[in-house]
Amino acid sequence: MRRILIDAHVHLHPGADPVATLTAAHDRMVGMAGGEALSLFMLAEQQGHDMFDALRPFAEATDEAESLWLRHDGADLLVLAGRQVISAERLEVLALATDAHFDDGLPARDLVSAMLAQDALVILPWGIGKWLGRRGNLVDRLMRDDGEGRLLLGDIGSRPVFWPVSRFGARLVLRGSDPLPLVGDDCRIGTYGTILQGEVSRDRPARDIRALVRLAAEGGATAFGRLASPLAFLSGQLRLRLAS
Repeated sequence: MRRILIDAHVHLHPGADPVATLTAAHDRMVGMAGGEALSLFMLAEQQGHDMFDALRPFAEATDEAESLWLRHDGADLLVLAGRQVISAERLEVLALATDAHFDDGLPARDLVSAMLAQDALVILPWGIGKWLGRRGNLVDRLMRDDGEGRLLLGDIGSRPVFWPVSRFGARLVLRGSDPLPLVGDDCRIGTYGTILQGEVSRDRPARDIRALVRLAAEGGATAFGRLASPLAFLSGQLRLRLAS
């Protein structure tokens, strides 16, 4: 069984070199998790962004539109397309391991249904203040209504260590770096994620990853990396507000 290191919330912000960014992230990921493994980067691209397509000239294509292989220092890196969408209720919903596009502004329930219909991995990612109040109640309703357990939860590396999330005990959690649109923050890609075990084919890796994740939903998955220190959390929030 192959060990797979997954960063399940990757933004490649415009202006960055996507190949250099991901190969550097691979080095960090392998160094942090230790040992031989496949590095997997799951893009969560916002409206108007398509860095996945920008990677195509530098990558090996597969039999799937949503997966690409990169080669770096003798190692394979797997990149899967995906989208980050904002619902009418201002809730973030990720559709991972898919090349399908979804419009912002639809009700969250409709977004989840549309994403599942495309066989995407559908993730509700944690965010600062985004699971409180009405949006928190919406997250709970979406989870209750998902009788098949296909709706997953997401954690991010910028969550501070002092901020527990009780909902994470109820579902499989896919973890990712979720870099901010700030200079230098792409250095966090590959520093927080999920470890799975399994086999991935060369021609249809996204199909295999979807199956492995859904299988892991029955038994959980382990994490690598670390959450943000109080100082790093406060510094990131301050920089984000000054840049906006």
